[in-house]
Amino acid sequence: MPLRVPSMIVADERRPFSPKTLAEHWECSERHVRNLIARGEIRAFRLGGKLLRIAWDEVDRFEREGGSK
Repeated sequence: MPLRVPSMIVADERRPFSPKTLAEHWECSERHVRNLIARGEIRAFRLGGKLLRIAWDEVDRFEREGGSK
């Protein structure tokens, strides 16, 4: 019988990035990430109308397309 991983662990690993955590992941400035969002190069969404987040799928798309970091 295969080992099942609790869904909350898997979901936690795929939490969206904040501009700060994405900047740390890419080793660039938070301002650069925010500029990419402002130019429409990366799609972001707001949580609660204030917190800016970037989905994993969007980061993956940008990286695969060879986006500038």
